[in-house]
Amino acid sequence: MQFHTKQLNKMTVMKAVTSLIIIMAVLIVSVVCIVFAATNAANKGALGTYESWGENLSVDVRTNAEERGITVSTSLTESQFASLFGGDRGFEGVAIVTSSRHVLYDSGDFLGELIPSGAEMPQEGTEVSVAKYGDKSYVLAISRLEGEYFTVGYIDFTASAHAISSMRKSVSAIFVVSALFIMGSFVAYVVTTGLDERGHRYKYKLTTDIEGRILSSNEAFKTDFPQTIRLYENVLNFSDNSLTAIKIPCYDDEVFVACAAKRTTKGNIKLTADLLSMPYNSQATKQIEMMNEMYSSFLPKHKTFLIGIINFADLPNIDTMFGREFTKSVHSVLYERIAKRFTYIYVLDTYNIGVLYKGGKDYSILLEDLKSIVDSYNEPIKIDENIVNVKTKCGFAVCDNNMAHRTFDYAMTSAEAALRRAKQDEQRDYYVFHSAEIKAYSKYFFNYDIREMLEDNMFEMEYQPQYGIKEGRIVGFEALFRVKKTANVMVDIFDLISYAERSGYMLLLSEFIFDTAMRFAKSVEDKNVTVSLNVSPVQLMQAGFCESFLEIYDRYNLREGSICVEITESFLVQNFEYAIKKLEILQEHGIEIHLDDFGTRYSSLLYLKKLPVRVIKIDREFVVDVTDNELDKSITEMIVNICNKHNLLCIAEGVETMEQYNELKKMGVDIIQGWLVSKSVPANDAIRLIDEFKLK
Repeated sequence: MQFHTKQLNKMTVMKAVTSLIIIMAVLIVSVVCIVFAATNAANKGALGTYESWGENLSVDVRTNAEERGITVSTSLTESQFASLFGGDRGFEGVAIVTSSRHVLYDSGDFLGELIPSGAEMPQEGTEVSVAKYGDKSYVLAISRLEGEYFTVGYIDFTASAHAISSMRKSVSAIFVVSALFIMGSFVAYVVTTGLDERGHRYKYKLTTDIEGRILSSNEAFKTDFPQTIRLYENVLNFSDNSLTAIKIPCYDDEVFVACAAKRTTKGNIKLTADLLSMPYNSQATKQIEMMNEMYSSFLPKHKTFLIGIINFADLPNIDTMFGREFTKSVHSVLYERIAKRFTYIYVLDTYNIGVLYKGGKDYSILLEDLKSIVDSYNEPIKIDENIVNVKTKCGFAVCDNNMAHRTFDYAMTSAEAALRRAKQDEQRDYYVFHSAEIKAYSKYFFNYDIREMLEDNMFEMEYQPQYGIKEGRIVGFEALFRVKKTANVMVDIFDLISYAERSGYMLLLSEFIFDTAMRFAKSVEDKNVTVSLNVSPVQLMQAGFCESFLEIYDRYNLREGSICVEITESFLVQNFEYAIKKLEILQEHGIEIHLDDFGTRYSSLLYLKKLPVRVIKIDREFVVDVTDNELDKSITEMIVNICNKHNLLCIAEGVETMEQYNELKKMGVDIIQGWLVSKSVPANDAIRLIDEFKLK
């Protein structure tokens, strides 16, 4: 993102700032004058009217007394006092008081025994003032009658007071809006015109080669971004005539900076940058790539250093119970705890943090403190009066000259082996892998050559049938990736896929999975069944995913509805809008979208509202006890009702008994999947099931 402009020199910036200050000062003075004049005019106008009433009131009282021959004195009765007032001239009440403020007569029973001490007792003429009683304001018009006696007229002034207050608020609002508009205009002007080095002192200064690798930087940059050794944007596109916004990872967050660039005589790029606080749409830098590059930078500098993976085992459950925002707060606390001892930290995914610790004098101290460090991660976390415990498991590996291979992949594999060992040990929360102890880690250790395994034909696809209740036959299959049993390799499929995603082999695996499954789909196309494929976050978010997927789809000339894509909502938290665009592209080509594991996370209904979903799969957790647990039954019924109301198909996973089947059928579930029908089977057995299977 660039801000194209003519540049501003220092004098231009000074003039702009000075102009802004003058404009703001004039605006403030003008508004104050307007408010002062308007409110005073309103007060004077209203009080002037009441003052004339007060004078007329005194005249009426005197005239009336003279005509009737009454001399005002304390001996007059209340009725005689009342007879003095021939008219109230619009007042709500009238009264006669003495110079000592005692009320002799009050027609409205407002003043009580004494008039307010703040009211003026005039020597001559009429004194008009405002007195507040409770939530109302009253005007008191006091005139000397004769000797020690005074007449008082009073009237409710509340409406006028509110009108004046409203005027002040309106003028104040206009002032605030005007001030914000002027300030916003100024900021927009500066941002869109940019600042060159002559007019702005940049915080960060650095030099990179043409590929973005940082050759040198000032102390401010090193302090704020100790992990950054490369910029992933194309620095050749930067210029000194415009500012280019880039995103730089900073611990578990990302900071936006605006850069200006100049070519040096040696062909490198000299960059000056400063913080930028505005939205930015650049593609996020991959943390695993940054960790890899930092690891590589350690190799020539340190004979021995540490690499590790910290896993938050209970975080998925907390996410389900408390929601995404609460989980993010917990994640931040955990991250802060890690940052106390590890400078180089990388968020590999929501539940795993990668760390590096360079060699040196503090290295041995760190190893001695590892137990207390890991114990601190497991301390209770309190957020908004909620206290949670996150069980943390850690795997570390010592990277030294004894390590069989000092590549990043091997080091990460070693750390993962230590992590798996820790996960299987209920007594210990961390292990440290060292090459001298490799035998102890043999059953946890793996480092696959995915390319070689593909060439040796060690992988296969199996297919688990989906039974249509209304159709009374198998209507589809879920394609599942497997390692052939004949390969004689003990491996967890999730570990293998995780390794493939981390090492960059996922593209090769994806091509094998998609090609094999679509070839099977073509072979059963005439039997009117669909084949669904699980797509991982890494696959979906890869650049060119849709193109490569559709290329295989078109290769087999598959008809619409023969292929479905299954996505789990657990990975849609990030890049949600981007995921929707890709799924819509697939849908436009006749590929249905299935939402897997529905209902297991709090955000399901939001995803259902926005995603182009055709089928919802009810997670087996609700199906297992659907016949015995009323809550599971109610949740399942709710999901089925949503599907029926919005013309969506509903698949129930994990169906193993006829009791479950009958309950789900009664609810209106469309399709079941589980061992009641069949486990996943090879392609030939799957084809046979289509023709032969009958639900008993």
